[in-house]
Amino acid sequence: MDAATHLSLTLFALIACGGLGFYSYHLGTREHDKLTPRMMPWKFIAFGLLATAVMVLVHLLNLLGFETGR
Repeated sequence: MDAATHLSLTLFALIACGGLGFYSYHLGTREHDKLTPRMMPWKFIAFGLLATAVMVLVHLLNLLGFETGR
């Protein structure tokens, strides 16, 4: 694949992970009045997606030519 394809897929992954992460965080922090526990650990899912978004951001910076490693 060429550089433009890598760049567009990385941008798509960054937007998807960021958006889904913020949406899951919203689901995890909304008011809960029922006596039954929530079945999905939304905060852990949100933190995992946002951590993945940070790694994708570092990959994007590497694609743009910035040196992030040694």
